[in-house]
Amino acid sequence: MPDLQCTYLCPIRASSTDGAAIEEFAQYWRFLAEQGCEVLVVDGSPEPVFSRHAAAWTHCRHIAVDNKYTYLNGKVNGVMTGVNAASHDKIIIADDDIRYTASDLRRMTEDLEGYDVVKPQNYFGLVPWWSRIDSARMLINRAVVPEGDYPGTNGVRKSIFEKAGPYDGDVLFENEEMIRHFRNHDARFRYATDFFIRRMPPTLDKWLEQRPRQAYEDFAMKKKTTLFASLLPAHLLLGVFGKRKFLGLLALATSAVAVGLALRGRRNGAQKCIPARYALYAPLWVLERSINVHVALYWRFVKGGCPYTNVVIRKGTGDAWKVQSKKAA
Repeated sequence: MPDLQCTYLCPIRASSTDGAAIEEFAQYWRFLAEQGCEVLVVDGSPEPVFSRHAAAWTHCRHIAVDNKYTYLNGKVNGVMTGVNAASHDKIIIADDDIRYTASDLRRMTEDLEGYDVVKPQNYFGLVPWWSRIDSARMLINRAVVPEGDYPGTNGVRKSIFEKAGPYDGDVLFENEEMIRHFRNHDARFRYATDFFIRRMPPTLDKWLEQRPRQAYEDFAMKKKTTLFASLLPAHLLLGVFGKRKFLGLLALATSAVAVGLALRGRRNGAQKCIPARYALYAPLWVLERSINVHVALYWRFVKGGCPYTNVVIRKGTGDAWKVQSKKAA
């Protein structure tokens, strides 16, 4: 059995037992262990779900969230618990919908030899129509953000956690908050925009739930939020005042730019795992975000924040983004 000298850390929480999901995870934990990983699952599930997981998941270290961590974003509590408990300096932090292959694990651990943080990319395996829309979003991010899209997994050294200290866990966009926190502490970064890890698509209900939340997370990106907040009113005004010619031109131009950016995002390896036809879903993502940015604004000004499990989180992003903004200014 290989010894990768790494900890695979997965924070997880389930509100109810799902026999098929529990078995699928059990097989995945076993696969990771067979590849030489220490598999560490930090479980924030309530009883009796936690006990059911503990009985079924015998190929991992299954532990509870340390109650000394009380961040509003429960995933951060799981990450901090797991980092403290990890036996290795090389840690692969992954959401519960991420699926590594043996070659992915080898590459991640090899990249962590020379870097403190390795940020790969994601792609969807089985792809229902809503995940094709999300695939177009990934491609557009890859086209406009030099560091690439925002993945649900990162490779991180435990030593950089010890150097940088805890990051802001009272935010929605916790993965990128962690990344920017480490960047502020001079971590050595590898933006692996040619390294793709498979992600399982969410259910339709879960995907719909995530739409306004992702729009809320983007509030720190003021230009992006302003652009999407203005698109729908601009189209509606042109329709109301009978400027149908201009309405059609604006819709056509918006769609063409979206598709063009998505196609541009397929470079550097993305063309191997994201088909070109998914770029045609880019206008649907622009429409979706143009609607949900207004839902997110409603949450912000009427509810005081974004509903998240049993709490309301006001901050999409936190302290690390503020430092980055000051540096840029």
